[in-house]
Amino acid sequence: MIPNEITIDLGALRHNLSEIKRLAGSQSKILAVVKSDAYGHGMIPVAKTLESAGVDCLGVFELKEGLDLRKSGCEVPILVLMGVVLDEVEAAVEYRLMPALFQLEIGEELSRISAAQGKVTPVHVKVDTGMTRLGVLYENLPEFLEQLLPLEGIEVTGIFSHLAVADQPNQAYTDQQIERFLEAVAACRRITGSCGDAHVANSGALLGSEGLELGMVRPGILLYGSPPAEGWAAAATFKPVMSFKSAVVQVRTVPAGTSVSYGCTYTTQESRTIATIPVGYDDGYNRLLSNNGEMLIHGKRVPIAGRVCMNLTMVDVTGIADVAVGDDVVLLGTQGSEQITAEEIATRIRTISYEVYCSLGKSNRRTYINA
Repeated sequence: MIPNEITIDLGALRHNLSEIKRLAGSQSKILAVVKSDAYGHGMIPVAKTLESAGVDCLGVFELKEGLDLRKSGCEVPILVLMGVVLDEVEAAVEYRLMPALFQLEIGEELSRISAAQGKVTPVHVKVDTGMTRLGVLYENLPEFLEQLLPLEGIEVTGIFSHLAVADQPNQAYTDQQIERFLEAVAACRRITGSCGDAHVANSGALLGSEGLELGMVRPGILLYGSPPAEGWAAAATFKPVMSFKSAVVQVRTVPAGTSVSYGCTYTTQESRTIATIPVGYDDGYNRLLSNNGEMLIHGKRVPIAGRVCMNLTMVDVTGIADVAVGDDVVLLGTQGSEQITAEEIATRIRTISYEVYCSLGKSNRRTYINA
């Protein structure tokens, strides 16, 4: 079997949740975001760990994720951040999911089906305060709520928005969005009497202590041990949940003038020792790491030599004694005193840690520890 393995440390996940509770304050509810397979960490085991650790709500992107969680035994409220489309309404009602709502026709269908079944379906109204993605425009919220309020079978149990630049500290645009959201919350309370849980604080806002007064926070990337961007000293107490390792499958010493991998983009200037690792872009290891990334072998950093292939990557291990077939290779995580983080990989390939986690986690066998 190919030795590639993602390890998910559920103990680190619980630690990060504890740190989030500390940042948010003891009175804040926690809506833990587990969409996109928990950012590649495995939605169901992550969700069950978080539920047992006391989160108040789980956030998924689409209906199917919510259904999968319900069928796995999760009982806490589940917010479907994308909302639902018309032909998904019946399943959302049946499985007690809580759709984000920003379209009146969906509200009308939720009302019709819920009332017919003698149920009341909770919804969170999504407000667009400046992301320009999904939601009721904040200035149109009063009209939307006045049309929604007479509908039977649904209850507004929350209101939320999404911040566009909360990953960057001290942004005037974040302040403007929060101000707009507070106006929306006030309008919701005035029209409905109570809008339930209000939440706008994602991981960046949590670290910046913004939006915490609303009583619910919505962490995503912080749960998995990464800050939303570089420069967040407050994130230092969080632990990476994911690590990725493989093993050496071949070692050989080649003379000067030897080209390595596709395109001959790496040619030895002198005798070098090259190790081959059975990891490539099919395993979520980005091709932009060609001649650019590093791995850990024997506790030392080794550079990638040549292009990352679909299933294999070569590294230059010259100067590291006794490298042999079967030796552990760390692509993400710690070995000895060295560490490769998702943030480092993301910087090298000009993306974000979110993408690194999703790509690696969804492409490899996962093992869970400290359950």
